[in-house]
Amino acid sequence: MTLRAYQPAFAGGELSPALWARVDTKNYALGLKTALNLTIQAHGGATNRAGLEFVGEVKASANHTRLIPFQFNESQAYVIEFGQGSLRFWRNGGLILASGGGVYEVATPYSSADLSELVFAQEADVMYLVHPKYPVKKLSRFADNNWTLTEPSFTPAMPAPTGVTALVQAGTSGKTGYIAHTYRYKVAAVSAATGEESLPSLEASCVNDLSIDGGINRVAWPAVTGASKYVVYKFSNGSFGYIGSTTELLLDDENITADTADGPQIGRNPFSGPGNYPRAVTFIQQRLALASTDNEPQAVYLSQTANYENFGYASPAKDSDAITFRMRARQVNIVRSMLAARYGLLLMTSSAEWVVTGGQTSDAITPSAIVIANQGYRGAASVQPINVGETVLFAQRSGGVIRDFSYSYGDDAWVGKDLTIMSRHLFENRTIKSWAYAQAPSSIVWVVLDDGSLVSLTYMKEHEVWAWTRHESGAGAFFEDVTCIAEKGEDVPYFVVRRTINGETKRYIERLHTRAFDHVEDAFFVDCGLTYTGALVSHLSGLSHLEGCELVALCDGNVVRGLTVQGGAVTLPMAAAKIHIGLPYAAVLQTLDLDLGSVAELGTVQGRFKSISKVVLRVEKTRGIFIGPRDEGRDSDKIVEFKQRSTEAWNEAIGLYTGDIDMTPAPDWNRAGGMFIKQFDPLPMSILAIMPEVTLGR
Repeated sequence: MTLRAYQPAFAGGELSPALWARVDTKNYALGLKTALNLTIQAHGGATNRAGLEFVGEVKASANHTRLIPFQFNESQAYVIEFGQGSLRFWRNGGLILASGGGVYEVATPYSSADLSELVFAQEADVMYLVHPKYPVKKLSRFADNNWTLTEPSFTPAMPAPTGVTALVQAGTSGKTGYIAHTYRYKVAAVSAATGEESLPSLEASCVNDLSIDGGINRVAWPAVTGASKYVVYKFSNGSFGYIGSTTELLLDDENITADTADGPQIGRNPFSGPGNYPRAVTFIQQRLALASTDNEPQAVYLSQTANYENFGYASPAKDSDAITFRMRARQVNIVRSMLAARYGLLLMTSSAEWVVTGGQTSDAITPSAIVIANQGYRGAASVQPINVGETVLFAQRSGGVIRDFSYSYGDDAWVGKDLTIMSRHLFENRTIKSWAYAQAPSSIVWVVLDDGSLVSLTYMKEHEVWAWTRHESGAGAFFEDVTCIAEKGEDVPYFVVRRTINGETKRYIERLHTRAFDHVEDAFFVDCGLTYTGALVSHLSGLSHLEGCELVALCDGNVVRGLTVQGGAVTLPMAAAKIHIGLPYAAVLQTLDLDLGSVAELGTVQGRFKSISKVVLRVEKTRGIFIGPRDEGRDSDKIVEFKQRSTEAWNEAIGLYTGDIDMTPAPDWNRAGGMFIKQFDPLPMSILAIMPEVTLGR
């Protein structure tokens, strides 16, 4: 009996072996046994990933290196290379140079062994960096080659007035009912640039009795640079209270009643000294949020509104004052990370998830309006969560599990699901080391695991798409870190890849090449690769980073294999003007065991011997497909290549094809009925659907 099967999409990604019998699930019909060096598109197709472009070697290949994005806008984006005690800056794939020549660097206190715990939050040209072993640092950008790394003092930037005096302008001594009183005053300056109020000045005092008509005390002070006005406070009933503000350099007190509900600022730096350095940072409602010191692992500190480095407060508290709170739970909750969410401040701790809001009485979090509500007890790992639209992805504390987390109106709570359940084999006995989200063009999360493997998740919640694939590369590739920045309309992943080159360990920065191209000559599907464009050449140098490696090249659209780097160069069999050259890698798509549902008079075809006599593949912009019933190399007689040449002239490169192609695989009887589709060459492959013709046996 001969039947025609049909798999219209691959939106299930690579499924765990534990699911290879679950033909009753929708993921089985859309899943794969193997998805290697592929990415799943949101519409369901499977494409071979683009190649990794060699950007450069890290400063010291012997040391662990961390990549952190600094995205000012779409045209000004940097990848910051954090190494042992130094920063270097990459932009558009090149190192930033100092004005006098040489690589521009900034010294840091960070050891390479501590970089994995470094957490950051950026706003405009400023980034705050935290680590529980180091004081908080602020990285500021002034130009491509002008950056500073400073330590915030966490005191008001506006200095307090000095030389304040309080003098009797009009005394009442000797008048009827006179009782001598000591009047005490303090003055604060308000910044013209930020509106921040300084700490109060030292106290000034004078003796008078202002309760008698005509009495006046004059409070005066020298001008403070940058001040727009001054605020005067008077001591009354045990505390200082507001009596007025002025743009002048003096204020006359004619028995003004002090408003003790509006007091001067009290300075506070909760992050001074070892044990008080925070491990989490974010921005929320115009405040800088820092959390979880070794001494106070459950504490969260919010700065004053719009004054990020001011953690002072007044007594009694004002709505704009800094805020400190702690979670109260059954066990100590180390705050791993914080995110500003639509409905408040999301806290991911080691044993639970919390959301902080202003409650029903306030849209904003203030000292007098703060509600801390538990949202679950999963617990988060130290790797920082990722925002995907209004959804948060976070790594669970243990088990190598990734969950999504978003607010549900129906449940009136934050809820989510396990995104790794269908591909658990990729995460068994592994932890998430680094990850980054590339929204454009394909909504993919790139995940580096602690064993050096790389996996990717195509995630579009609104279409219920989450599909995992895995990636490998040559030269002993061990992926160590990943980050993403926007470049030329795409979110581009940058990786730190540890490779063994000519017997030496090297750490390279490599970025995923764009897959947007119209002509085969522009296809980039090599790893650790480079591109040459120019006059015709047959001798290609500049490849010392791959010394001794066997490479593959796409030369004017033609594949050239078996090139070995000697002396940093290779010789091509023919001259070419556009060359993409690098390490080869294979993309592999293996279908699940064939299932046709219940076939009349036969029932299920699972377990029956089958033979695939013909396969129709629906492809898009594709060239160079191999197909076979078993996992074979390109030189095996059990794997068949699609011979593709139609309208091109003999001296032209074979073009890309979109449509249906017919292939006849090598004959084979087996119980699986699955097929291997491979791309061995540095060429694009996009499979939209598979339609095998199946002959059933017993």
